[in-house]
Amino acid sequence: MKPASTLPEVIRLRDARGGRPENAAGIGEFWYEPEVWTLPLSPASRVLYAGLCSFLGHREINRQDLRNTLKGHPDGEIARALEELVSHYLLVPDARGYEVRSVGGFG
Repeated sequence: MKPASTLPEVIRLRDARGGRPENAAGIGEFWYEPEVWTLPLSPASRVLYAGLCSFLGHREINRQDLRNTLKGHPDGEIARALEELVSHYLLVPDARGYEVRSVGGFG
């Protein structure tokens, strides 16, 4: 599933990060790895990754929540941030949505 400049209404998410690390940021099943802030990614991609991780407990994120995660960014920029995460293997697209991977697999 390749992002387009028009974002889908709902993106399905699957958690492939493994167990919650001790230094995880967030509450309960809504967490992300703070190491994302040190990766050589665009600021938008870092924020989007953290936002996607916070929605993994819901197993989906809708278009409005994507827009709210990157408030003030047009859909094309959000799509480019998704593409950047895919290109570094933090998101792996499949027929139904995205598998979200640990920052330890950054490539």
